[in-house]
Amino acid sequence: MEIKVGKFPSDQEKNRISDVSKYLDLYENRQKGVLGLHEIIEKQYKNAKDVVYLAHAIPARISDFYGDFVQGNVSQLTITTTEEGDQEFIDEVVDYNDLKEMVYDYGVDQSEFGYIALHTWKDDEDVTHIDQIPQDQYFPQADGSVIISTYRKDSRGVTDQFYALTQNFQIENGKVVITREGWKADANGVLIEKVDLSIVNELIGIEYEETQTLEIDIIPIVQVDNGKQMSSGFGKSDYNDILPQLAELNERSTHISTQLLKNLDAKMQIPKTDQTTDEDGNLKQWDTLVVEGKEHADAKYILNTNPLIESTEKHIELQVKMISFLSSVPMFELLKSSMPERVEALRIQLFSAIRKTDTKRSKLEKGLKDILKIAGKLSGKEIEDITMKFGDVLPVDEYQQAQTEEVRIKSGNTSKQSSIKRLDNVNDEVADEELEKISEEDKIAGVGDTVPTL
Repeated sequence: MEIKVGKFPSDQEKNRISDVSKYLDLYENRQKGVLGLHEIIEKQYKNAKDVVYLAHAIPARISDFYGDFVQGNVSQLTITTTEEGDQEFIDEVVDYNDLKEMVYDYGVDQSEFGYIALHTWKDDEDVTHIDQIPQDQYFPQADGSVIISTYRKDSRGVTDQFYALTQNFQIENGKVVITREGWKADANGVLIEKVDLSIVNELIGIEYEETQTLEIDIIPIVQVDNGKQMSSGFGKSDYNDILPQLAELNERSTHISTQLLKNLDAKMQIPKTDQTTDEDGNLKQWDTLVVEGKEHADAKYILNTNPLIESTEKHIELQVKMISFLSSVPMFELLKSSMPERVEALRIQLFSAIRKTDTKRSKLEKGLKDILKIAGKLSGKEIEDITMKFGDVLPVDEYQQAQTEEVRIKSGNTSKQSSIKRLDNVNDEVADEELEKISEEDKIAGVGDTVPTL
């Protein structure tokens, strides 16, 4: 695709970037600007700066929850292949880019924005990088090409000026060609004037070439969606379905808070007497007031006896239940008195969350396999088989696992080596070493020897 002045990004792409900005604000708990507040509540404050807004950090809770669940036990996360030379390459790439640790970040962003985009490239020292492209810089095109648009603000002049570097990835004659251009951009990110690439290189701090050809036949960028793609061509954010409930939860909580703020410092109703007013008839300031006479004995506090506050609290709890239902994120602390005590009971109650996590993992697993295969191509390697195994998302009952393996070994439907690999999460080499030690110990102890009959 050719980039045209004033036409990039398109209106549809600008709408997506607006959603990305909205989801970022929700995650970072800047929710009032996204969800708003009813004018009836705002009018109860004299100054707009005094408006109270209760923002519940539920979006961050949801994404952080799925980041933890997608990553699981990071010590159990493995990425392996069949060829020894390929395995060395994968280990090197995984370690250099902290891919195992980054799975948590990928899971959070996958939940927050609905998708992530991974880009692999090699530097001048032949080191393989795997980077995540910011969602507001990633622009896949209908013709299969991909544009990365990186923005920078130049504050050196009288007024701030925005610049952009576009990197256009296209397949030409069976090879990937990257075309880079420099642009001026307006405050909305729309490209308005082409400039020399050196200007943008100086702002970014990297000397990019105008054209680069990669000796591979696939664009080195992989999109990982959060489940099924929507009509926009991207996965759905976990915030998408709970926006009405989140807005209602925050607004009703704010409404109650405003009521309490106004009424907890209760005013007193008193009769008008000479002791309570000055010569001009204005009310005096006082802490304690003694009024003589039975006709002045009915002073009392003015209390807010609104019966709907309790009903509103029940309504708020219903919104929390609906958010938990739609997101599959359990909220035991808010909705129940205690969590399940046994792992088995916890697994049953978290079934929906675990199933959703499996879907997220399957998308991320495929994306990581694809990006590693492309990274291999950049280094002249054709890596065919990559296996990725995630760790458990919940605590494991090791005693129950050991009992299960014991039954399987005795029934003859598994080997001791496979059992050791599953229990200890080790490879064939380590499992064989452990089996050899067990065999030597058995010989010393006489296990398996035939005892003569007297």
